[in-house]
Amino acid sequence: MNWEEDAAYIRSIRPYILLSVYLFFATAVLGFVASVQNPELAATYVGDVAEKLQWILDLSPPKMMMAIFLNNLFASLMALLLGVGFGIIPLVVVVTNGLVVGLVVHQAMLAGGLAFVVVAILPHGIIELPTVLVCIGVGFRLGHLMIRTLLGRGGDLEGELKAAIRLLRWVVILLFAAAVIETFITPVLIQPFVEPVLDSQSSPVI
Repeated sequence: MNWEEDAAYIRSIRPYILLSVYLFFATAVLGFVASVQNPELAATYVGDVAEKLQWILDLSPPKMMMAIFLNNLFASLMALLLGVGFGIIPLVVVVTNGLVVGLVVHQAMLAGGLAFVVVAILPHGIIELPTVLVCIGVGFRLGHLMIRTLLGRGGDLEGELKAAIRLLRWVVILLFAAAVIETFITPVLIQPFVEPVLDSQSSPVI
């Protein structure tokens, strides 16, 4: 299966990918609004998340890159492969990450402004986020097919599962590239903005 066939498969599940995009941004807005309304509570939560991820920041850059890569790859694999469980896992992944991103973005804006947020998230996020959302969309598709199969309404679940698995080679490449950028490039870009925020914002949110 070449990249053109992979692209065709992705186009064929476009409604499911759009669903993942909608859910992510909808929950991100909810997280942002929640942080606006309760900034102190949100700051406490974001601080707790950063504290739990502190072990990653204590690693050497190469090990940090691998930790970020494996964390994002694990979440993507769960959303994609476990989507056969009626789409529940990808739903949990997209809603949870959307809410956390919304909270983190608002808190980062309070600390360093909009420019800081863009520089901190965009370089690696422009690769990482679409990759993860496609995995979630695939998970939704597989979950839908599982339901159709159990109801006797047809659908080539096995064939689509194989197609989904073949996409994983692209997922690995793209998430690895995003992890490299997040580890070695993002910290340099962030430095001129808000130095104290660097430690909390250089850790992965997806």
